Amino acid sequence: MADDQEQGGAASAVFGRAQPPKLALPTRGTFIGVAWSGVEGAGNKIVAASIECDRERVRLARLWLPFSDAPGRRDVRARFAVWLEEQLRWAEGRLVVGVDFPLSLPETHVRQLGLLRQALRGPAVLGKHLEERFLGETGDFTGAASRLRAELGRDQRRVTDCYRGEPLPPTAPRVLRRTFFGLVAMARLDAAFVPWEPPRASGATIVEVRPAHVARELCGRCDTRDDASGGSRRSERATVLRVLRAAARVEFQMEQAAPIIEDGTGDHLAALLAAVGAAAAAADGFQGVPHEVPRCEGWIYSVREEPWRER
Repeated sequence: MADDQEQGGAASAVFGRAQPPKLALPTRGTFIGVAWSGVEGAGNKIVAASIECDRERVRLARLWLPFSDAPGRRDVRARFAVWLEEQLRWAEGRLVVGVDFPLSLPETHVRQLGLLRQALRGPAVLGKHLEERFLGETGDFTGAASRLRAELGRDQRRVTDCYRGEPLPPTAPRVLRRTFFGLVAMARLDAAFVPWEPPRASGATIVEVRPAHVARELCGRCDTRDDASGGSRRSERATVLRVLRAAARVEFQMEQAAPIIEDGTGDHLAALLAAVGAAAAAADGFQGVPHEVPRCEGWIYSVREEPWRER
């Protein structure tokens, strides 16, 4: 009787549980994740993480603030293309970059602005026209974002935002500066923006990623930033790192893990998650964009949904 009870208790404890998540990443290549900022002095807040994939492992190669030596937004905009070219050389001619800001605006808004044709051509062209129309020669990004907001109606989410459970639309007050500054930084870049165009066999490819979605799909963590009242989420960030190591074979040194766990803003972890999300999308060939998503709105790439399920 006791044995039957013990066996029943053990069975009920594991009933319905899936296996730990597994994440397939490419067997070669370099992938960079960028946690963006649109505030004044953005270069002091923008974090980049580079991972290198091979058949045996995935290695966190670098975690850094690439624009901290000249943090002004005008400086970041001017240097972004040069920085991308440098990373492409280090990656030996093929690079995928995942950015965590919107690479597009809702279809309704680009129609209001008369920029639908430009939006259909991708973020670089849309960003160039937004720069010319709202930023001009002033270099006042905050004022330009406000002028853009004044021409739009109520906030709307893109179809991809709804699919990914993104709570804030690209033009929401907390997001608009990041959106506008990010699109302007993309203007005139020599890169392929997926899904507006196919990824390049050689050269840079840029995709939109949401680090929060990657964390949610891998381990159900919804928020890794410390809360405003001072509550720490170090344990949440440490959990995400452990899952990345187990599910995707991501290797990192203790001196790399420490700033990720201690960063209360969550930006260091966000950069790493953006790199992993971009790599996972590349492993799937950047496929799976739903048919009803408007071409001008693009797509938020990520890991496969429910990666713990057997396939």
